[in-house]
Amino acid sequence: MAFKASAFKDLLLLTRQGTEAGNRYALWLADTCGARLTVTSPAISPALPPMVSVEMPGNLLSRMQEEIKKDARGALEAFLERAKQTDVTVETLTLEASSGDLGREVGRLARYFDVVVLEQPNPEGPDTSEVIEAVLFGSGRPVLIVPYIHMLHVPPQLRTVLVAWNEGRPAARAIADALPLLQMADRVEVVTVSDTDPMGVRHASADTMAQHLAQHGINADVKSLARGAIDIGNTLVSYAADVSADLIVMGAYGHSRLREIVLGGTTRTILQSMTVPVLMAH
Repeated sequence: MAFKASAFKDLLLLTRQGTEAGNRYALWLADTCGARLTVTSPAISPALPPMVSVEMPGNLLSRMQEEIKKDARGALEAFLERAKQTDVTVETLTLEASSGDLGREVGRLARYFDVVVLEQPNPEGPDTSEVIEAVLFGSGRPVLIVPYIHMLHVPPQLRTVLVAWNEGRPAARAIADALPLLQMADRVEVVTVSDTDPMGVRHASADTMAQHLAQHGINADVKSLARGAIDIGNTLVSYAADVSADLIVMGAYGHSRLREIVLGGTTRTILQSMTVPVLMAH
């Protein structure tokens, strides 16, 4: 299906050593949408206690900082080499931040783009959880999170997209943000999850959302799932595997902790167990 004029045109990617799955997906998405892709690899200064930084020899601290910048430049150069194999317009951006400020800085930067592509937190690689959380709740932009185990030898595609619907504001925001991708998909399902047996039952609100999507040229089916013995997040992930979904669209939920917003249970479960890319918005 041809994409509309509202397709994503300006993408941001956070790349580091070891984020090959996110890099690959961002290049594919930019190529598919005819978008510009801006890539940044942050130079993250370690948060040293004042007493340590005062007593540390100046040349040692300088060498540490230069090594950090060198690693960031190396990640960008490796990405640019990969991008030469495509027709994507790529720009690079320098981003320097202390370890405690990285999420806030990426969240601020993300406001100038249609969507930011990040890789799922990897227990054996870069931990992106702080950045994901900060961008979700602080940028006002959608975040497209790619599983770190995403298949590297199979081209990304958008045949089947699942829209997780629960009548909430974040879910509505995610659907609105994802319209360009939904218009590109071969098949869209509006999925609800309940505690009861869903056989023969369709939530009226899901039908209403499907009617709304039809006004955008999207012919969406409605599917109601029973949660059963597992939680909502794992129910969605399991169903996505059953139907070979290529993308999940859902709202990101959180709750206050002092002046912070932390991830809610379903959002956290999806981030931990996702096997397909997920577009989240708050």
